Amino acid sequence: MQTLVFSDTHFSKKFNKRQFNALVKQISYADRVVINGDFWEALDITFDDFINSEWNKLFPFLKQKQTVYVYGNHDDPYFSDDRVYQFCDRAVKEYLLETPSNKYLFRHGHQFLFPKHTDECLIKSLKQARTFQRRLRLKVAGIIQQLGFGVFGPKILPSFINHISTKTRNGVGKPGHLLVCVIHIDPTTIRRKI
Repeated sequence: MQTLVFSDTHFSKKFNKRQFNALVKQISYADRVVINGDFWEALDITFDDFINSEWNKLFPFLKQKQTVYVYGNHDDPYFSDDRVYQFCDRAVKEYLLETPSNKYLFRHGHQFLFPKHTDECLIKSLKQARTFQRRLRLKVAGIIQQLGFGVFGPKILPSFINHISTKTRNGVGKPGHLLVCVIHIDPTTIRRKI
């Protein structure tokens, strides 16, 4: 059985036809799909606008594949409503996929790499997010984060940001499960059979 797993597409107001076509192609090869968080970008687009955007052309393809949607930090359940079921059959904070040879636990990495978000923090971020200055700061921070993580890994974050201990991070998941989290991918990457 072919399982397509993708995350961190961060779909926003801007529709990208090339990205759309590449993702549709990969979805068509799959028997099932797992979206491992950050499917859409709540800091740039409201859920209502996302559901009504051109990205909704993906929804029928995803629904055909019994898609499981694992919430991320940029598409937290707080930001959305039951309309998530327009593109998935299940919406969860973690998902366990058992195959004859392995058990895969899907979680978005913010659950153990960064501090947990409180509802108050989410509301504040959302109110500030759609200003030009905030978007610019987020863009610069994202570039710095990607470069820093690429070279140094999570230790690049100062302890006041990354206050979750290594012991806690190592305890995520269950013995015998393969943890799958925050995989930044290009949808044109090769699919893998699980």
